[in-house]
Amino acid sequence: MINDAPIRLHLPAQDLEQLSVFSSREDSAREWAAQLPVANPEVVAEQLSTTLDEISRCAMAPELRFNILDALQNNLHIACTSLSRRFLNQPLVMPEEPRRVAALIDTLYARSITAYSCTAIEALQQRDRIRGVNPARLVCEALLRALDFCSRKLLLGFQLHKPVEPNGWLTLHQLYALGERQELAKITLPGIGKAETSIRRSYLVAMLTGCCKPNQLRQADLAAVHQALAEWADLVDIGTDDGLFLVDLDRDQPPLYATLFRDSAPATARKVDTARLVAHMKNMLVANKGNSRSFVPLDDGSRLAPGLLSHMIDALGTVSVRNFVRKPAEGPLAVSIGLSAAHYHAAGDLNFAEAVYGSDHLMKTPEQASVNPFKEKSASDIWSQANPEEDFQRPSSNSEAEAYLDHQVQLDARSSAAILSGEDNPLLERAYAVYQPQMVNASPGGYCLDWQGDLPAELKVGDLVSAQEGQHDQWVLAVIRWISQLENSRTLMGIELLSPKVKAFGAITRQKTGEESEPQRALLLPEIKLVGQPPTLITPRAGFRENQKITLQRPGEQLHLQLHRQLAATGSFSQFDFRYIRMLGDVIAEDKSGPLDASYDSVWSNI
Repeated sequence: MINDAPIRLHLPAQDLEQLSVFSSREDSAREWAAQLPVANPEVVAEQLSTTLDEISRCAMAPELRFNILDALQNNLHIACTSLSRRFLNQPLVMPEEPRRVAALIDTLYARSITAYSCTAIEALQQRDRIRGVNPARLVCEALLRALDFCSRKLLLGFQLHKPVEPNGWLTLHQLYALGERQELAKITLPGIGKAETSIRRSYLVAMLTGCCKPNQLRQADLAAVHQALAEWADLVDIGTDDGLFLVDLDRDQPPLYATLFRDSAPATARKVDTARLVAHMKNMLVANKGNSRSFVPLDDGSRLAPGLLSHMIDALGTVSVRNFVRKPAEGPLAVSIGLSAAHYHAAGDLNFAEAVYGSDHLMKTPEQASVNPFKEKSASDIWSQANPEEDFQRPSSNSEAEAYLDHQVQLDARSSAAILSGEDNPLLERAYAVYQPQMVNASPGGYCLDWQGDLPAELKVGDLVSAQEGQHDQWVLAVIRWISQLENSRTLMGIELLSPKVKAFGAITRQKTGEESEPQRALLLPEIKLVGQPPTLITPRAGFRENQKITLQRPGEQLHLQLHRQLAATGSFSQFDFRYIRMLGDVIAEDKSGPLDASYDSVWSNI
């Protein structure tokens, strides 16, 4: 397994004799770090970036370099954590200032990787001159720090849906290869967060995060996946003769499926076996079966949703093969984003109230809407005897102006137009925005879209979209499966078709007290026999769960059903299969439709 291939790490020339901000001593570094303006993390980050670059370029003993870097770690962690809030869990389209902050953190990670890589290489080259610390331990700790920052840098790129920069994978692989060659990969030491880790574990966390289809996950989900892998990485085997993934430590590429690697594996190749990890996750999923609200708690306080756990099982347990061949496509594709927009288009461009209650719903007067047929007026209610029209009369007036105001309301043109268009009516909804990204390729299963310019602020992986290829074509339902942001304000986006036909309903749930909820948007996806897809229901992310009984309502149709299994869940919607429920009224109606004496012949004969 150990080979003689040279380690290819790009290190800067050490062309500085002295640091500019403090002298090359550990105590000077700690004094300088203590006076940094912690309340201004951006200034701290900029100063640390410059200092880290100088540390890599300044000639000094490897143990001194490591101690100086260690003195800056607390400030670096605080600055990066604080600045990350400015661009994480925000819209993908970031203004200039958050983009600059994200680039600054990326630079901090890159320069930390370089500085610790310099320390590890020099500790190997100068091991006979190192005093006060075991040279092998210094190499191991420096490699651990470098791999940790590699992992953070990759995670940041995944969260921003950006491709891994050139030499990003190669640096990760070569750091692990160096540790493996020195037989240090399995030694356990405290990491940056003081948790016990090893070179092997740190490498697997970063590599397997890239195997979990990160462009299909949201930022918070990626952080949870990264943390879960950090806790379960010891269940993964690397270097075995069998494994789902294969990685070449001497090439700048991510892990590949071993079955797709047709060439003979070189000496620098390693197979990664995830079977034990997948079995562990399946056991956790079975333990939570029937409880869609059960989350797997992680050591850092975050939680792993069952849907996210299923995603990890699929990504790390099976070879993902494309079901359909994609063909080049040209022209725009009309796209509307979100469950509300999908409901609007599925209902024939009707607002929610009309789609649920019918077009005459808006014609009801407030008096009609407030009538309660179960509440009778009491004859003793003195308030019901009041008749203000008889008790009070407006005094007559001969003023023409006052008489005119009695029957006319003066409105400006803008207010009049707003009332006529229904903008001020809360039951009416405006038409949803329709975007026109260009198609790159298409297949029966979905589209790849090229979105040039600014993305809508609400666009995220896992969002529902309505798509229409031609102006007169039917709207189809799809979901955003992946996003990849390129340079020059270009974004590639993959959408997967869920159903060519969709029915829009209002979903009503019942509390334990029997009280009914207000209707919520729901989309019924009919059965597709050709591909063996049963009918399913799309609901909002919150408020619906397995085994729940609900009523679907739209004009002229009411369906009673019970949700069964949650088939899919994203940050925007849930998808369930279900079964229909026969209500008592339906059973009675069916009994009345049969011969009246058929069921009672034996009864009458015994009387």
